Amino acid sequence: MSSINVYLSRLILDLGCRQVLSELAQPYEMHRTLMKAFPTVNETTEPRAHFGVLFRAEVDESKRIAKVYVQSNVQPDWSFLCVMNSYLVWDRSEPPYECKDITKALQSLRVGQTVAFKLRANPTKRLARDGDPLKGKRVALLKEEDQIEWLQGKGRGDGKEAAGGFELVTDSVMSEHGESRTVPRVRARVEGNILGKKKGSEGRHLTTHFSVLFEGLLRITDPDVFLDTVRRGIGPGKAYGFGLLSLGPARS
Repeated sequence: MSSINVYLSRLILDLGCRQVLSELAQPYEMHRTLMKAFPTVNETTEPRAHFGVLFRAEVDESKRIAKVYVQSNVQPDWSFLCVMNSYLVWDRSEPPYECKDITKALQSLRVGQTVAFKLRANPTKRLARDGDPLKGKRVALLKEEDQIEWLQGKGRGDGKEAAGGFELVTDSVMSEHGESRTVPRVRARVEGNILGKKKGSEGRHLTTHFSVLFEGLLRITDPDVFLDTVRRGIGPGKAYGFGLLSLGPARS
């Protein structure tokens, strides 16, 4: 089993801060802020991938906060956030930021174990039909059944992709016509398009990512492979807040 550690941080951000609101609207800017918690790397290294950084923001309008979960393979230093005016929330029972080493918890997962999960992802497919002027272009999967099938494929491995070491838990349900069918115990909630601007060789360009929040139950089929999946994240758009697979105990 790999010796790479996995750290999970939790930040509490203030929705009264203009920078926080701006970064929530354009997650790539939040990614740029979060990366300041990690060491500088050489110009040929992509820092997000190098440090295994994945993140997801969850907004609570009633409490006027956003909780941001950040996973990485090195322990980040969040102290720089303390001098950013009104960025963090300090007057709560919870600390404004904390970080835990979750390596042992992940390494304790076993074959056949069922866990609850949450994942914000950008489910897409690449067009491959000959003669299609958009051949090779990635397009969003808009139907719920296609989105869940996409996630199932990430677990079992489809096409050129390796298996992810998990499968979705399913239930057998009876239709009104008396026919039995299998239904994954997963909810896919469409969050819409997330816009952003990313700096490239020709200046800043507009980006659009279709966001779906998955919540449900999965079963581990290969713990070592699954651990690698958790570390890498699932799907494209990781610098835009996609791909972080959060796990918890399965409850009836």
